[in-house]
Amino acid sequence: MENEAFSLWQSMLEKKTGMWLPETRKAFLITSLNRHMREIGLVDYQEYYHMLDRGLISSLEWAKLVDSLTVHETCFYRDKDSLQLVINFCRNKILADLKNEPSENSNIQIWSVGCSTGEETYTLALELEKLKANIKESSGNQFYYGVTGIDVSYPSLAIARDGIYAEKHKDFIPDATVNHYFDCLSDGHIQVNKEIRQRTCFIQSNILELESGFEQLFDVIYCQNVMIYFRAQKKELVIKNLIKRLAPGGVLVLGHGEITSTQCSELKRVDNKRCLAFVKSANDSNRANQITSINSEFA
Repeated sequence: MENEAFSLWQSMLEKKTGMWLPETRKAFLITSLNRHMREIGLVDYQEYYHMLDRGLISSLEWAKLVDSLTVHETCFYRDKDSLQLVINFCRNKILADLKNEPSENSNIQIWSVGCSTGEETYTLALELEKLKANIKESSGNQFYYGVTGIDVSYPSLAIARDGIYAEKHKDFIPDATVNHYFDCLSDGHIQVNKEIRQRTCFIQSNILELESGFEQLFDVIYCQNVMIYFRAQKKELVIKNLIKRLAPGGVLVLGHGEITSTQCSELKRVDNKRCLAFVKSANDSNRANQITSINSEFA
């Protein structure tokens, strides 16, 4: 593939998905294109390019190509420091809600962006379920929660919705968690139990097209290892889109090194050297006081 042709592919992929492939991934692109072209009987990169650019290829074929160009490296309990930060935040929010409105049930909604095959989404749900049990045991109070995962990949989401994983995934999960929240299947695989699966939802979406999607606000947006595919300008756009979906006083958790700074005045960096997280400004002084308290317990 000539450099000029590669530039065309770079531009089209960024335009349609936001994904930017550097020159170092040219061989990776060629390998992926060759595999998909063989499946549909094409031998010319330019012909395939024009068919995709003009919408002459099915949306499923396009989705399969995009899926092959993204890395789906994930596992249960991947970033324990960021996970602990989220659980601390949720605990403090629930306790503050119960103190302010003891007759009302608190509610936590988490968004797992770029959820891939679901391990991250289920990890968040598992820890919220444990937190729910602890709070009920200590105070008798209940709270409700939901975890929504989104990803651009249809194949990955199909795996996530089933919640079935190979036995090797148990290596990343505490034994007590496996025993209590997973079902062991006859073929050696494990499946997240029905109660946890019912607290999760998986949606196909492009992170750059969130404005046209649902308008729910989330208390926590967990977005790690997603923006590695984007250039600086696109990253800033992603951050702005995520902020619109973050509830006042909510927390945005990113992966280390995904951004070095943000221009958004609504976000305040959490003082934690082990995690990259930001709190969104609250609408009122009472909520602002809660945020201050929460920030102090992150570190």
